[in-house]
Amino acid sequence: MSDSEFTLQGGPKAFVQIWRKVMLDPRNFYREVPTSGGFENPLIFLSICGLVYFVLKVIVSGLGDGVDALFLIVLTYIFGPGILMLACQFLFQGEGDYEGTLRVCAYAGACLALAWIPVLGVFAYLYGFYLIFLGTEKSHKLDTTKAAIATLIAVLVTAAILFFVLGEERIRRPLF
Repeated sequence: MSDSEFTLQGGPKAFVQIWRKVMLDPRNFYREVPTSGGFENPLIFLSICGLVYFVLKVIVSGLGDGVDALFLIVLTYIFGPGILMLACQFLFQGEGDYEGTLRVCAYAGACLALAWIPVLGVFAYLYGFYLIFLGTEKSHKLDTTKAAIATLIAVLVTAAILFFVLGEERIRRPLF
């Protein structure tokens, strides 16, 4: 197993190793992780983080809140990477592609394992945005300012799309 890429064959030990590297040494992680190699491994990593988030959110907040939060996260990961890629390419002539952008966002999903914690969850999401910013610098070969602006644009546009599509009341309670 590569030290910078999650593989399902590595088992739980590989997951924990990559999670710790993403959370504790993100600059080196994004420097080493390949921007290509398929969607499977990063999406499995994201799915495990999402499952941990969902189970713990249900325990802390109940099934309704857990399902609602997971629904919003899934929508965010459907829209967010594409919007980020477009912002990088069209505004700043970024060199990355959708695969690299999705890989960056999927590994930033490591923050979901902490996002279920009341109050601390907000900081986990903010750290996730920081992780996306770091990965965007590398995958699109942008300077710090351009990567920060592209990440902020992607976050705001994704939030606006969710708000527009679901409405304020549905953002609070998308399914129940």
